[in-house]
Amino acid sequence: MNIDNINLAYFKGDHSSTCSYCNKGKSYSLGFSTNKLYPSTYQSMMDRGWRRCGTYYYKYNFTLNCCLAYTIRANALLIQHKKGQRKIAKTFLNVVQSDILKNKVEDMKQTLELINNNIKEDKYKKTSNKQQQKQEIQPKQKLVQEKQQQQIVSQEIINSLKLHFQQFQQIIAQNIQEVVQLFKEYFEQKELIIEQVQQIFQINLNIDTVKIFPSQVNHKGDYYTNFIMLLYGLNKKQLFQDFPVNKFALKFIPFVQKYFISNQFLFIQETTGFLSIFTKDNLQKANVHLIQIQKSIDQEKNKMLIEQNDVNQQKQNIKLIDTFTFNSNSFQIGNMKVLLKPAKCSNENLQLYKRYCKEIHNNIKENKTKYKQFLCEEGLDSQKLIQSQIDASKILFLGCFHMRYYLGDNLVAVGVVDITETSLSSVYYFYDPIFEEFNFGTFGALVEIEYVKLMNQYFPDFKYYYLGFYLQNTNKMLYKGDFEPCELLCPETYTWVELTKELRSEIDKRQSQDINQRQIRISQQNIEIIDDMKSNDKSFYGQIQICLNDQIMKLSESNLQVEKLTKYFDNAYCRFGRQLMEKLIFEF
Repeated sequence: MNIDNINLAYFKGDHSSTCSYCNKGKSYSLGFSTNKLYPSTYQSMMDRGWRRCGTYYYKYNFTLNCCLAYTIRANALLIQHKKGQRKIAKTFLNVVQSDILKNKVEDMKQTLELINNNIKEDKYKKTSNKQQQKQEIQPKQKLVQEKQQQQIVSQEIINSLKLHFQQFQQIIAQNIQEVVQLFKEYFEQKELIIEQVQQIFQINLNIDTVKIFPSQVNHKGDYYTNFIMLLYGLNKKQLFQDFPVNKFALKFIPFVQKYFISNQFLFIQETTGFLSIFTKDNLQKANVHLIQIQKSIDQEKNKMLIEQNDVNQQKQNIKLIDTFTFNSNSFQIGNMKVLLKPAKCSNENLQLYKRYCKEIHNNIKENKTKYKQFLCEEGLDSQKLIQSQIDASKILFLGCFHMRYYLGDNLVAVGVVDITETSLSSVYYFYDPIFEEFNFGTFGALVEIEYVKLMNQYFPDFKYYYLGFYLQNTNKMLYKGDFEPCELLCPETYTWVELTKELRSEIDKRQSQDINQRQIRISQQNIEIIDDMKSNDKSFYGQIQICLNDQIMKLSESNLQVEKLTKYFDNAYCRFGRQLMEKLIFEF
């Protein structure tokens, strides 16, 4: 069987079952079984809400499910240990080196030393020459101005947009408290009282001073305006003297996307300060541009957070992995050895799993067949590996693995993980029951996160830690939100949203509502479901790859009646998106 092959028959529709989280309501999902997928394919699927169990891949139907299960991930470079997590790590290591476990683990070494080696992460270097940038920008601005003079925006458009800006002024006035909160950290640093800032903040622009220009860059809209820059100018002297316009614009982006709504235009705030304007005819282009801006914002935000947290992390985060023994597939934690091995079933890990299930979950029915199907089926292709361009001795192994923890010759824990080009996904964790009271599960997660951090030094794109599904109404899934900062996948826009206190409260509120009254979207961005997931353009169906009689061909080249398959392809389309659909191979 070829890799990335999926039988189309699985996409007849959702199936329902009793919810395994609350054991009360109904859970609806669509799933399929296949031999293997490429790690890159599975990565794209995780970013669309899919998850795997062995060689079975499934995705929940958010509109019908009783429990709200969000895909959750964290940028491992940014995670800071909480007080409770630091305590767990310290306690666990202290217990291992004490007399408590000597009689329970054969040949266990007497001590485990706490690793004090500080992991030195490279800091972002700022090498830009400001004077040279200014010299380069000035002639470019002159050229843009000359081109603008050659083009004219119709008076009808100008009048319509100025009416919009008058309305936006009123919206800003009505939500002035929310506007000021965008700059809360800055005002607190300046020791300004928020209530006073609200009274000082100027809103009343002279609409005649608002300029509307034809766009010179096709992907940045049909027009652009200085509306937000004028708002900044009104308040610069009293409030923003040492706060540049680009930072002002950056902070204003979420407010624009939330409130600047129109039936005629779509407004996108640029980080330069200008406000881009798209007509509704170019909605698809606008959504693509908005996603690009959001990515650049996230990257800039991550850079700032990494710089701010670099020193704090070295002080607060307990270093578990001995960097002097660190290799891609093995490392030491004191006298504990950890090996990264393919997800194969052995008598050693099977017996450990049975003891874990029996004593931790009171489940005595687990057998070798179930264990292999659950945690030892290599659902991802592991033939590919990536050699680091920074250090040739470091290899990023892709596929399904067991992270095995040894004390002496004794296997004491196994972390089941999937590794793709950009992330490590935690699948399951089991351990010797003698460690039950010492939170070995949390300790294992901290080790996996640190593994990602260390590998990131050699593979810069490898930085995310996926924790599966996050549910606030069940304790066994709630802990995943403790690895902060973390993000949830919006099940409507498929963009990542930071898990804040406000979002937690909103999720609790929605979980208590009737299913048919719930909102699905958690993203604040003013975009529809991403175009890649829309099922209104089916023109590419003929280009989909299919496998007939062991021959791979395009659907249009076959003698199949496409009309009879449309329902199946539609169900696949709205769950995969076009890019994945064009990559997969469908069987019959």
